[in-house]
Amino acid sequence: MSLPPIRIAVLGSGFFGTTLAVACTSHDAFDVVAICDLDLASAIELAARVDARALGHPDELAVADDVDLVMIATPNHTHAAAAISLLKAGKSVFVEKPLAITGLDALAVVDAARESSGKLIVGHVERTMPGIKRMFHAARSGSLGTLLEGYGSRARLVHVPDGTESWWKLDRSRSGGEMLHEIHELDLLTWIFGEPVDIRATVGAPQRAGAHLEDSVHKTTLKFASGAVAHHELSTSAHVPDWRLRVSGSAAALEANLRTGVVSQFTDGRLTDRWGIFDSEPANASLKESAEQPQAYGLPGADSPLWMQAAVDCELAEIAAAMRGEDSVLVDSPARAVLAATEAISQAEAARSGAAAVSLAGV
Repeated sequence: MSLPPIRIAVLGSGFFGTTLAVACTSHDAFDVVAICDLDLASAIELAARVDARALGHPDELAVADDVDLVMIATPNHTHAAAAISLLKAGKSVFVEKPLAITGLDALAVVDAARESSGKLIVGHVERTMPGIKRMFHAARSGSLGTLLEGYGSRARLVHVPDGTESWWKLDRSRSGGEMLHEIHELDLLTWIFGEPVDIRATVGAPQRAGAHLEDSVHKTTLKFASGAVAHHELSTSAHVPDWRLRVSGSAAALEANLRTGVVSQFTDGRLTDRWGIFDSEPANASLKESAEQPQAYGLPGADSPLWMQAAVDCELAEIAAAMRGEDSVLVDSPARAVLAATEAISQAEAARSGAAAVSLAGV
């Protein structure tokens, strides 16, 4: 007997809200019943596209008796308040990454979820990619031996669209900054290795982002309770791009290269196995093709490449599993990556302030 569809409301009708809503309409597990946005005209436009009703305020979702799950795809700084309000109303929520832009807010969402009859699901989409999931299970199963080190990198030159000086993604007070907005690889490291017990971070290379100067390079080292160490790199000013995740153990190592769509296993320096990031070769080819294009953020109305559509389909399968009480990679450690990111930002800013003080003291 087939299960009834999960009734979805999407909060936010921008680029990713549109991506989620459209993907849900072609997925058997979901029925999109409402689109909500403070910009009601935008909500009406997307609602017409997916045959749903349009709402102009999140409070309407909290009392909607035909909504099982609210997908929150609004600007980052609004995630926590919306999630807490909906969880307190007993709704299940899917929150696009990052869960919040402060550690305190992330913990407050987790606390609200503990007290709610609803579920908390966080959109760490890279966890759901088949090749990455296989890496996780290999690392956790012990087939790599004792885990020793990890490495995550997302380095590229970001092209900012014209006329977007006031765009929320370029405003750290709304996006949380690049470290939180592009939290994917940091999340994967803390998901695989666990909660870090020591974090050391450096930021710098300021470049203009809209009306602000923002650090374009982040270097973070994490140590875990097991003694394993991981290094995380993030850059928006790199002319030589890199996008990868590596997990090394005492017996073997795995490296996912998301620019080529391939996961490789190495033993004693020899390539011993290989598989795709996706199970679909067209999706892997799309990932590789996208990686060779200039990096630009998605704006409302932009089309998602095939690999992103494939990733969202993988994510939707995990969301459906979570809603039905089955195992899902999207419910583990929902706040860990945000806590690590905010601690790294705090560490880096403290170090920079200390360096400035030393420099001034010598004048």
